[in-house]
Amino acid sequence: MNLNFAENFKNLRKQKGITQEKISEALGVSSQSVSRWELGICYPDIEMLPSIANYFGVSVDNLLSNDVDSKKKDLKLFKEKMASFDEYTEELIEFVSEYCKKYPDVDYYAYELMWVIKGYIVVDEEKTGKYMPVLLKNAERLLPTQYRTAVIHIMAVVSPENELEKWLNMAPYSGFSRRACLVFRAAAHDEHETNDIQQGLEVFETFAIQLDRRFPDKLGSAKKALFQKSVLRTIESFGENGEIPDAWKAFYAYKQLVLAACLFAQKKTEEAWENFDSAIEKCKYIYSLEEKWLSVGGRLFANIKVSKDWNFAVDEKGNEHRLFGITYRSFSDMKLIYDLLTYPCWSWFNSVRETEKYKAAVKWVSEAKENIKDSRI
Repeated sequence: MNLNFAENFKNLRKQKGITQEKISEALGVSSQSVSRWELGICYPDIEMLPSIANYFGVSVDNLLSNDVDSKKKDLKLFKEKMASFDEYTEELIEFVSEYCKKYPDVDYYAYELMWVIKGYIVVDEEKTGKYMPVLLKNAERLLPTQYRTAVIHIMAVVSPENELEKWLNMAPYSGFSRRACLVFRAAAHDEHETNDIQQGLEVFETFAIQLDRRFPDKLGSAKKALFQKSVLRTIESFGENGEIPDAWKAFYAYKQLVLAACLFAQKKTEEAWENFDSAIEKCKYIYSLEEKWLSVGGRLFANIKVSKDWNFAVDEKGNEHRLFGITYRSFSDMKLIYDLLTYPCWSWFNSVRETEKYKAAVKWVSEAKENIKDSRI
């Protein structure tokens, strides 16, 4: 007898949600016999197979089929049927649900069911109440699996506003991020203006994270300098006529100082001092600004503005948005600038640390840093 009977029998019993005792009564055998069948210790008499198959509503072939081959065949049929639907319908939901019942231990079908339900209820929100319990049940099951990020995405799209934060808190700050969830949510609900703003915020966060990636120091000052120059050119492109948007000026200054260190190491003193002086001037400019919101750079970023510390942004209608994924804080309080100029590890500055210009810059940055700290107490 096919040795997959035990697993098939057990899965069918679970699908029906019945106990071993109940099925033993229905088949007229002892519960110990049923238990031994499921463990593969022994098998029912061949004459009983039609009765068992009829009880479960399957054929004897299905009852005895090779599990691996059967699952592969079913999966192929499932995907072919899914491809035949050109929209999300209740018929499609029922179709996927049947596979979930047939394969209760296969995560893939549970994930597909969540995805189909999401696609259905975002265009017919009156159905949300009917299917939300199904979504929540499957979400709880799939969160510890490989489908975690997709589950968070789905639930962030379909959840009511008062539940949204719970799902966003499960998403990482970057990668498949909280912002991506908000972008998908706006797009799914055809909220075009909101989607535009969320995409602008996503672009800003992406640039802010990527542009701050450190080029490996072990490759030397020359290659690090080339990298910093590429970063500076990218930031310059955000503004009009080469003007750096105010929101980027302190970050730009930080990168200029890193470039200056690289150039000092290469003994390109004149170019190094040009970048150093320009950076300090930008720091002084940002320090003196009293505006709460600073321009990021136009349509590329959906015309958003951000706070000096890059913790929050504001859109054109005055709505505030918390920023995600930007791990460093904050260029505007001069701490990062001070740490860069005084940290002994930056030995490329050693040749100029005792100059009056360098000392004056460190003194100003130190005082600015303390003034900002005192103003926050």
